[in-house]
Amino acid sequence: RVREAVVSTQSTGAASVSELIADIIYSVIVQCMFLVQASLVGLVPVLGYPMQMVHMALVYSLYAFEYVWMNQGQGVVRRVALMHFNWSYFAGYGMIMSVVISCADSYFVGVCLFSLMFPILIVSSHHSSPQTKVKCFPLPLFKPSIFVTERLMSLTHRR
Repeated sequence: RVREAVVSTQSTGAASVSELIADIIYSVIVQCMFLVQASLVGLVPVLGYPMQMVHMALVYSLYAFEYVWMNQGQGVVRRVALMHFNWSYFAGYGMIMSVVISCADSYFVGVCLFSLMFPILIVSSHHSSPQTKVKCFPLPLFKPSIFVTERLMSLTHRR
């Protein structure tokens, strides 16, 4: 499986350029699938909008912390696992940006707000330290996106 190949390269510590590219491509596809998942969740009556806000908060947190985690050599599987086990921290971290952007009158204003706020999230992610000892239950919201990504990648990887 593709994810197993990515995981096995992460344990060695010395990633080659091709392994780094594979990790980035896998990460981009997972993030795209998660954005599609967030859009679909938003269609659910009553609970859709709050759940979509949580999804978008997690995406914004992932975007910000990905710079830190990539510099630490953590692969995509480890990064997503951190999001699953520390979801409350990351949902809270990205929620302000999610709320502000959702209040934008137009797409253009939303993009401008994202452009203004995102550098602040990146800088603050370098100075924050999420808890690694988890006291709450895991919330694997990325699982459906990883499942779809696995299927897409398996179509391109034939033996």
